[in-house]
Formats: sequence, C-alpha cells, structure tokens
Amino acid sequence: MQPSLGWDRTGCSCGFRRNWGKLGIFALMTVEVSYWSRILLLSLGLLAASATAQNCSYVFQGPNGTIQSPGFPYGYPNYANCTWTITAEEQNRIQLVFQSFALEEDFDVLSVYDGLPQQGNLRTRLTGFQLPAPIVSTGVVLSLWLVSDYAVSAQGFQANYEGIIESRDLFKQGIYLQNM
Repeated sequence: MQPSLGWDRTGCSCGFRRNWGKLGIFALMTVEVSYWSRILLLSLGLLAASATAQNCSYVFQGPNGTIQSPGFPYGYPNYANCTWTITAEEQNRIQLVFQSFALEEDFDVLSVYDGLPQQGNLRTRLTGFQLPAPIVSTGVVLSLWLVSDYAVSAQGFQANYEGIIESRDLFKQGIYLQNM
C-alpha cells in the first residue's frame, strides 16, 4: 500500500487510506480488522453514545416525605444531573434529615440550596460517606442538586423532609400558644 499524501480515490486528503478489512496510516502500519473487532468497536461506540448525562428533576410539596438518589440503595448512575425541589406550606420551614449518605468523595457532590438552586442560595456541598447533620431551611423552599462524574458511584442518599414551624417565628407572628 502506498502512502496517501494527497487526494486519493475516496476524496480524502487526510493521510489515511481505507481498504475493505484493513486500516492503514501512511502505509507505516496496516491492521487487519476482523468481523469481531468491528462488532467490538461498534459496541464501544454505542456505549460511549449512551454515556450521556442522566437528567432528572423531582418536585415535592406537602407536609412530609422521603427523597432519594436515583437507584438508591443500589447506586446512582454516572453522569447524574438531578435536582429535587421541596416546597413547604406558607410560614413553614423545611427540615431535612438524612437516613443514609454515600457519595464518591470529592467527585460526586450533593449541593443543598436554601431556596431555588442559584449561586447566592448555596447552603452546603455534601460529599463522601459521613451522615450529614439535619438541615433546616430559612424559607419555604429547599433544593438539592446531585452531580456525579463519569466513573465510580456509591450507594447514594436517602433523606426525610418535614415542614416545621419554628417557635421563634411563632413569637414574631403573635400566634404562640401558651399552656393553660
């Protein structure tokens, strides 16, 4: 095989020449491409195409509930990009208590926002295998955003949320009930 230094019959001037079953690069190396090699290359291409971000979005309203990462407890997917938005009733706050927490440390992160997921609302970023302390929102909305990388994943997380009325808010609003 002669090196392809200019335009060849396929219209390519890229320095590659292709024949049925063989790949050549400047005639320095020729590799026989078998049927099974083609199947393997095609499969790898399909796997790479399917390794796109798994987007998910969950909205919760109500006095209480449970949220969990996709696939919990068997592991969340790679390339996860998921949000949870929890909305409490008026004059309530949201208390989030983690029951289980396991994310690949430093690479997969759960960001917790006091309100909608915007930069100024970031409350904390959680990663690793330590159970986080309970989190209480300052308003009626609490949001979580999970982002995972391309490789290792862990069990994920599960948390219970509950709408609560804090006593200091009751004093401000003049609706604190006294024992009689």
